[in-house]
Amino acid sequence: MNGEAAASPLRFEILGVVRAFRGSRQLDLGPAKQRAVLAVLLLNPGRPVPTHRIVDAVWGDDPPENGTNVVQKYVAGLRRVLDPDRSPRTPGELLALTDGGYVLRATSLDAEDFRNGLARADAERRAGHLEEAARIARLALELWNGEALGGLTGPVFDSARTRLVEERASAWEMWAEIELSRGGFAGLVSELSRLVQEFPLREGLRAQLMIALHRSGRQAEALAVFRDAREYLLAELGVEPGERLQETHRRILRNEPFPGPAAPPAVPPSAPPPSVATPPASPPPAAPVTAAPMPVPPIPAVQIPAVQIPAPRPPSDPMPAAVQPYSPAPPPHALMPGLPFAPRRHGFSWAEVILAAALPLVTCSLGSWLYFAYAAFQRRTARDALVASGYFLAVIGVLVLEMIDPSDPDAALLSDAETIGILLALALIAVAAAHGALLAAHPGDSRRSRAQRELARMYATFHPAAARQAGIGRPDLMRSFDDGGLVDLNHAPAQEIARLHGMNPIEAHRIAVDRYENGPYRGPEDLVLRGLLRPRTLQRLAPWLICVPPEVPVRAEAPAPGPDYL
Repeated sequence: MNGEAAASPLRFEILGVVRAFRGSRQLDLGPAKQRAVLAVLLLNPGRPVPTHRIVDAVWGDDPPENGTNVVQKYVAGLRRVLDPDRSPRTPGELLALTDGGYVLRATSLDAEDFRNGLARADAERRAGHLEEAARIARLALELWNGEALGGLTGPVFDSARTRLVEERASAWEMWAEIELSRGGFAGLVSELSRLVQEFPLREGLRAQLMIALHRSGRQAEALAVFRDAREYLLAELGVEPGERLQETHRRILRNEPFPGPAAPPAVPPSAPPPSVATPPASPPPAAPVTAAPMPVPPIPAVQIPAVQIPAPRPPSDPMPAAVQPYSPAPPPHALMPGLPFAPRRHGFSWAEVILAAALPLVTCSLGSWLYFAYAAFQRRTARDALVASGYFLAVIGVLVLEMIDPSDPDAALLSDAETIGILLALALIAVAAAHGALLAAHPGDSRRSRAQRELARMYATFHPAAARQAGIGRPDLMRSFDDGGLVDLNHAPAQEIARLHGMNPIEAHRIAVDRYENGPYRGPEDLVLRGLLRPRTLQRLAPWLICVPPEVPVRAEAPAPGPDYL
């Protein structure tokens, strides 16, 4: 057994449920917390992870009393599973303890294999080997086995999962682009339709679906895809489609061809500037002025804007490739139609306030519990559910008092039980009306707000430039949409950060200063890693925090000297 274990390589998976294999045999990684410790190490392959970071990632705001010892116990369990030939008293090599923390030297990780496969596919595509590029890209995508880091929760795992999902969406776009370049548009329609449903904010996939439908002779369906995308973005985020979708839409309306690869994300360094393609190769010398526009069906008047927009983002951009938007950001006037608009943030409906106050009176206290049940359903919190249950029991109490000792209809006086029941009903009407009105005026974190925050996060992940222009996470700006109350740690002023529940002005000032001194935040968990917030505080604030990548300034290069300067 030991010889077989030493000879078979280890292979780890995080693109799905966290698993480990030795050869073809799956290893038992032990309890859920031990599996989570392994996941933290796999998210940092070959890099030391301090013990306190492991504790924060795995246990969040409820750490064990002696977190260091608990982590040591789980690491020892992982060593027994992953390195069974190691003597108990010898230092581990596969999972080692260094001055910086624990480091896992993973020999094979599916996330790294996924990225390496995409890099090989891109190299084959650039070399013109489209069939091989498509095959390699599809093999890389087949490494996914469900939701990344399946079953693991917490800010660290959620942030890592979002980045991995974004890489997967970018990989699907690259694969679809390769297939469109090969001419396999007919078989792409069903696959792209599924991907659009899975990644509704990925405009590149929608544009590729429109191109595939157009090349298949289904122009009406291609235009319907654009209409659906526009309605979805306006309804959910209040923004217009980006330039890439709009350009694709214009080309289809004009019935213009889509030559070459479908809307590449950037101009290759070897590509000639657009102005080189404008002069005709061999025009008749007799009519140079009138003949020049004629041979330009794919005239640069349509192509130049699509090429020039991504140009400000050079290849040396330090922003990670997974964060860069695949398509150009929509212009500000398209993102905020009809400015100025008042931002819709934590507002309430007067109709809902009046309804909450009137229900107890209109129903003679019998419907006092109805609005609180609705609020509990919207907010999904235990406290609201207990409040609704309390009012319901009070209504039951009123009914019981009215029925246990009913007085005679001709009697001049009511029974004691009926008198108490009426007094309780009057008190219930007054208390429920006031409480309901206050609750409706302070809507809190409703299910709609949570959905709006999730949509805004997805949009900022796929289109950070558009998110900056639209003001996602900027409650200090005038906006025409509701992002659910998000606050952008990289752009929001300190006074807006200080308005978060449980955040004091001193902490908000430190957060605002640190982003300039130590660089922008990659995720809310950086607040803990930089020592700005405690894990318990971050756990409470995380639903309202977002980190939109800042704009990277364009590094202008001096023009090469021409013959006149020599």
